[in-house]
Amino acid sequence: MPRDGVVVVASRGHRNAETDHYIDNLKHGYEHLQVTSAASSLKFCLVAEGLADIYPRFGRTMEWDTAAGQAILQSAGGSVVTPEGAPFHYGKNQMFENGWFVARGLA
Repeated sequence: MPRDGVVVVASRGHRNAETDHYIDNLKHGYEHLQVTSAASSLKFCLVAEGLADIYPRFGRTMEWDTAAGQAILQSAGGSVVTPEGAPFHYGKNQMFENGWFVARGLA
């Protein structure tokens, strides 16, 4: 991510305290941080296109909410990881519920 400024995409309707805390922590070390809201799949596409740098999601999503967006982002050279930096996997349980994740643009 560029040191002079970062664009973060976050949910408008599903944003929570954990997401706000993550974004607040990102503010340290960057001259400028812009937060933009968009639909879930569009957030992945904005990061893949380079119009946003990071998409943190600390709220409930299901595998079908994220799979296509992750495929697009990874095809563009980005990644989706857990907040701890581990790879983000599918087929985790029978409920198809995701854990928290951070989608990132090119490293």
